[in-house]
Amino acid sequence: GDTARLMKVTLDPETASSDLTLSKDRKTVRRGDGQQNLSDTPKRFTGSPSVLGCQGFTGGRHYWEVEVGDRDSWAVGVAVESVQRKDSLIMALGKIWALRLDWNRQYTALHMPPAPLELKEEPRRIRVHLDYEAGQVTFYNVENMTQILQFKASFTEKVFPYFWLWSQETYIQLCD
Repeated sequence: GDTARLMKVTLDPETASSDLTLSKDRKTVRRGDGQQNLSDTPKRFTGSPSVLGCQGFTGGRHYWEVEVGDRDSWAVGVAVESVQRKDSLIMALGKIWALRLDWNRQYTALHMPPAPLELKEEPRRIRVHLDYEAGQVTFYNVENMTQILQFKASFTEKVFPYFWLWSQETYIQLCD
């Protein structure tokens, strides 16, 4: 059958907000301490501490896995290419489908409108599964492969892995 392909996702420095610091191998993102002086190109997020994966998808079934630090204020998911990059996260929400852990340890299904989630456990390793044609974005806790969240969408443009990081105490790392 048409099984999903594991993608080796790396972070795209051209999209990274100046609040964020990427590791040399472009697998880990942290919140920096202070603004880096980066050129403001159309691709770069300047309104929220966000970064996209290098590779976008216009079809097929793909998944990637991320590890999150044990602190809060992160989000992982997908965004479409036309996502608003110069305004606040709220302005971008209709074009982002993500799982977020807020500062008060509340999980949120991050889309329009954002909705609170009740999770029995706190996932540290998360699989993000994109089925482009079916318009599904599904999140799994890798430890036991339980489904955390599923969005229904209809995609008409390129979809990219999306990452948002507010807290300086945590990180998001792409797993191989």
